[in-house]
Amino acid sequence: MGHSRTADTLGRGALLGALLALACAHRPLCAQEIYKSVDADGHVVFSDRANSKGAPKTDVHVDAPDPAEVARLAKEQEMLKAEELQRTKQQALEAKEKAREDHAKQATCENARNYYFRLKDSGRIYQRDPDGNRVYYSDSEADGLRERARRAMTAACGS
Repeated sequence: MGHSRTADTLGRGALLGALLALACAHRPLCAQEIYKSVDADGHVVFSDRANSKGAPKTDVHVDAPDPAEVARLAKEQEMLKAEELQRTKQQALEAKEKAREDHAKQATCENARNYYFRLKDSGRIYQRDPDGNRVYYSDSEADGLRERARRAMTAACGS
């Protein structure tokens, strides 16, 4: 019984080896019959099925590709993919930087707007001296401070 299993295993291995050898044999493909026709729009159509009984047969011969050209094209494709990946990364970095700049601009605008409206709504404007005492601005000084704050808000916010 052990002898029978070994023979079966060897037979299967030999058969598998023969099938692989046949599959790996390097032969050009045989030409196939192809039918050529012209559709209603005038386009030439090639098919493996005739669209009418009178469709002419055409032989198509396929040449094996040049290995050097295949390698060159594969290398070119890899380079294009690498360039596309780099371009995508660069665009992502630029988008991130723009988002950061937009956020900073928005924060600057919001701060300028808040400062202007705080000054605009204040009756009397003051600052503290080194001893902590309030020193009030004159009306013309306060108006000038409000005008500078308004211009800063306009510059930061655009309107």
